[in-house]
Amino acid sequence: MHIAMVSALVMGGLGVLFAVGLAYAAQLFRVDADPRVELLASALPGANCGGCGFSGCQGFAEALVKEEAPLNACRVCGHEALAQVSSILGKETPVGITRQVARVMCGGNRESARWLARYEGAEDCRAAVAVGSSPKGCSRGCLGLGSCVKACPFGAIQLGADSLPVVNEDKCTGCGVCAKACPQGVVAVMDIDLPVLVRCNSHDRGRAVRDVCQVGCIACKACEKACVQGAIRVVDNLAVVDAARCTGCGLCTEKCPTGCLATVGMPKVGEKLLA
Repeated sequence: MHIAMVSALVMGGLGVLFAVGLAYAAQLFRVDADPRVELLASALPGANCGGCGFSGCQGFAEALVKEEAPLNACRVCGHEALAQVSSILGKETPVGITRQVARVMCGGNRESARWLARYEGAEDCRAAVAVGSSPKGCSRGCLGLGSCVKACPFGAIQLGADSLPVVNEDKCTGCGVCAKACPQGVVAVMDIDLPVLVRCNSHDRGRAVRDVCQVGCIACKACEKACVQGAIRVVDNLAVVDAARCTGCGLCTEKCPTGCLATVGMPKVGEKLLA
């Protein structure tokens, strides 16, 4: 009986000692949480897509409070959400932010592009590239295995009948997750107002492009010569569109011999031309 009482007292004493130690440690290492973090996390979309560069909306909220991230880093935020976030932080709402969307910079499907090998493996572009060189003749072309489709957290990309990704711009938030998932660099995030898309990602010379794709950019500069606005230039064997100058007149797309330039639509083009 005496041994049992001593054991109970010893265990009880140790319990009290540990409790005091834990309480002291908790007080010593306590980190006061900024209440704005939870407010910001609730105001953000909650998509946790990582497009902002942080580990989800919670991580972005913490970075905002620490002033380690710009207000407009979240591409998923609408104007109302952005205004609410700005209000919580006591800052002015950023203005002049253009909505961005993902677009596919390749038009080479299985009929118009040359394939050097038949790939049989996991339906994933990254897996196909990892086993060696691209099975497609164009080393920068879309493989059509849907890595971008699987990566999109908003269901804004689907594979079309020609095995090329098709972006639903109404659903796309421009988060950039699909672009990061593409090992070929075919998917790019750009301003939705850019009216002309260069559906090619190759920087090879014209002859090399022609050998592997019928619809690639051959750097002929026909588009550059046709543009009266000086909005398109061939840089490193690939046409590049200047969004600030482009009016969407379509002259470049008409002159392109391979059809790699596509007009994606721009409201009030006629008004801009008249101006």
